Amino acid sequence: MEKHRPTIIDLLNESVEKYATNPFLWEKVTNEYTSTTYEETRQQARMVAAGLLSLGVKNGEKIALLSEGRNAWIISELGILYTGATNVPLSIKLEESNDLIFRLVHSESKILFVSGSQLKKIRTIAPLLPDIENVIVIDEQNSYEEKEMPLSELIKKGVGFLKKYPD
Repeated sequence: MEKHRPTIIDLLNESVEKYATNPFLWEKVTNEYTSTTYEETRQQARMVAAGLLSLGVKNGEKIALLSEGRNAWIISELGILYTGATNVPLSIKLEESNDLIFRLVHSESKILFVSGSQLKKIRTIAPLLPDIENVIVIDEQNSYEEKEMPLSELIKKGVGFLKKYPD
């Protein structure tokens, strides 16, 4: 019988049990760094996961993530992993004209998380990405195009989903 190998989610849950109120993530938002605890990180990731489940994400599906390294990137990835989906991390150095299109199409991703600074790339190639059903924009925008929604809306969907399905 094969021994269970701990997943990233197992490791996060174990860390939350041991260090719930300790800082886990740090980010410079204004002029100073602010912390997010282990428990806060897990709660935020679960809300993202529940939002994804409310969109119909199934175990094993691929979800792409195009963002600079930051707390929202980590929380989005953990949310993806909580659903049982697979994260498809994309480098911000990819050019939309070839590599980015190729990776998004061939990864079979139906959902894409994207930072505000990378959104222009996605908007440029959106017509070439028919399989992308939802674009979750990490940073609030003044307006959204077809298939786009702010991360804050996904989290609201997640809060509602968790009330209906707490497990």
